[in-house]
Amino acid sequence: MQKSSSMPIASKKKLVIMGRSGAGKTSMRSVIFANHTAADTRRLGATIDVEHSTIQFLGELNLNIWDCGGQHKYLDNYLNEEKESIFGNVEVLIYVFDLETTNKESEYTLYDDCLRKLSMFSRDAKVYCLVHKMDKIQDPEQKEATVESYRRALAKRSDLFHPEVFGTSIWDPTLYRAWSQIVYRLVPNMQIIEEQLRNFCSLTEASEVVLFERETFLVVCSTSANLNVHPDNYMSISQGIKDYRSACVHMQSKFQSIEITNKHYTMFIQPFTRSTYILVITTDPEIEPAVTKANITAAQSHFSKLAD
Repeated sequence: MQKSSSMPIASKKKLVIMGRSGAGKTSMRSVIFANHTAADTRRLGATIDVEHSTIQFLGELNLNIWDCGGQHKYLDNYLNEEKESIFGNVEVLIYVFDLETTNKESEYTLYDDCLRKLSMFSRDAKVYCLVHKMDKIQDPEQKEATVESYRRALAKRSDLFHPEVFGTSIWDPTLYRAWSQIVYRLVPNMQIIEEQLRNFCSLTEASEVVLFERETFLVVCSTSANLNVHPDNYMSISQGIKDYRSACVHMQSKFQSIEITNKHYTMFIQPFTRSTYILVITTDPEIEPAVTKANITAAQSHFSKLAD
């Protein structure tokens, strides 16, 4: 993942992050794209106006992120004087709802205003709503009920757009789940990558194979021979690796790869292509770890043409 100012316009996908001040927009962006830990975000200040960043993600996909400050004076400007600049050519609108808000109707009103402007300038945009700070609710059933309540309310307010709603927190893997889903739909050749990953899994007799983006460690795609494996499990790995990598930096060390072998499985997490890491799990005791590693190496050049 690299920042650049000289990328082809056609390769950029504009993502606008919107929501009121204090909702946690900049914190989540910093955790995903700037390798901050959740604890690190306590030092972040409020976003002033619009903070722009262009992130190279999987080769030719460039995420042009507009993190919009949520103070009242800026919101008025976005919806009036700068409406075409903010809402024009948007690929994805990510609206962040603050679970701790004391005025939910005001949140909904701002959301409605944003969708109206989006419908004027970017009718084909995809909308995601993140109900953020879900760590404030401990009971899992109450968490799901809260997200479902937002889901129902937002479905009634969105005629042109059909938002996907996620409950998120910077303190658990839910943030990685939401953002993995967001970028998944932006990768132009995802179907080909998925098909080739399934072929790799089958040919190597692996139980599970996961492709991660190298810097963010967001899940690009996954495949499994075990139907009982839930893809959300991999989001915990995303968060765990990012936290472990941050710990390595503090210890002036560098994370490179992980290999675990026991009587139940062998697992590899290692660099794959220029922009990805790969996770491969085998459960057949007759498959030698050296063979799996050789298969990973043999597949690198092929996947580099797809992912880089």
